[in-house]
Amino acid sequence: MRQLLYIFLVLGFVGLIGYWSYSTDNPTSMPRAAQEDKEPDFFIRDAFITEYDVNGALASTLESDEISHFPHNDTTLLKQPDLWTFEEDRQPWHTTADNGRILPDGETVELIDNVVMIQQDGNGQSEQRVDTDFLTVYSGEDYADTDAPVRITNEPGVTTAVGMRAFYKRDFIQLKSKVNSIYENK
Repeated sequence: MRQLLYIFLVLGFVGLIGYWSYSTDNPTSMPRAAQEDKEPDFFIRDAFITEYDVNGALASTLESDEISHFPHNDTTLLKQPDLWTFEEDRQPWHTTADNGRILPDGETVELIDNVVMIQQDGNGQSEQRVDTDFLTVYSGEDYADTDAPVRITNEPGVTTAVGMRAFYKRDFIQLKSKVNSIYENK
């Protein structure tokens, strides 16, 4: 009888350890709130967002195929973001990418993969085009920044560099390093 009690105690102890091990490793046993935290709390399809400055002038528009907000890190993911940035007395910048995310501050947008910035001249003809794989747009500070390689194409030629800052208000691009330019006289 004593052996039977000992066997049941050992089996019970092994079962308890097995259950405890399973419950801590099994993601389905996580508390429901922890699982839901990783899910988006809202999403929008075919979104169009307009932002105005303090004087009521159009500052920017953002169009995206899909926007998903994740509360666990307060980040918003964008699919196919299409961003227009407007400045008084300047031609607007049109920026597109495959993906993007809006950081928790709500004013910083990271554009990822096949990022293209285009600015036309005053006649809507000649354009300046910037291609890169990653770009951070600081809408509150009116500039964009990257440490990734960039390629700038405009009417006189092509310039490549590693890293760039584009200042919207000053209509000025600062290249950070490894700058190479090819200009054609026509």
